[in-house]
Amino acid sequence: MKKLPEFYNNLSLTLSKIRSLLINGVKDRMSDFHYTVLSTVNEKNKPDARTVILRDFNVDSMTLRIHSDLRAKKNSHIKKNKNVILTFYDNKEKIQLRLRGEALIKESYEKAWEGLSNSSKRCYLVEQTPGIESIKPTSGLPEKYIKFSPNDQESKNGLQNFSLVLIIINQIEWLYLASQGHRRAIFSLDRKKKDILVNSQWLVP
Repeated sequence: MKKLPEFYNNLSLTLSKIRSLLINGVKDRMSDFHYTVLSTVNEKNKPDARTVILRDFNVDSMTLRIHSDLRAKKNSHIKKNKNVILTFYDNKEKIQLRLRGEALIKESYEKAWEGLSNSSKRCYLVEQTPGIESIKPTSGLPEKYIKFSPNDQESKNGLQNFSLVLIIINQIEWLYLASQGHRRAIFSLDRKKKDILVNSQWLVP
């Protein structure tokens, strides 16, 4: 049988493992935690989900950051209902996280925009709204940007379509799969005071 990790029966070490996985998910593009599924509530009050890239995790404020086209449906969903869930799963570690929180949209956020490469900025030069119907296969990009990335000046045109989505974590649900017996726990964040208090509780898997 596989040796059990130190966090197996320890809530404090489990929380430390969660933080470590999220930090690594930002830095390591090969990490399963580099990608996450963002679930929102659409205009018909039904769930909607899509895969996004984890751009930043702040340990002190317990917040996450992703990027989005401002015209994308997830942004309109968030403006009407800020409650979201992020779902992570690491196949090697056999760990699933479900992060519940509130999302805040920062439109045309220049500080984050400047950290993108020109090839990444090109994504925001799509001329029509993402998700709109098309009669033929298309990237949505102007013809001149299909083979070549925009220069610095041209890429600035995409800033108007760029947004940073900040997710303020309120709750983390943890699941660890093990042949000896799974482990499940929930961590609720109390933000009423200056320091964030984390209330931990084991759950039946």
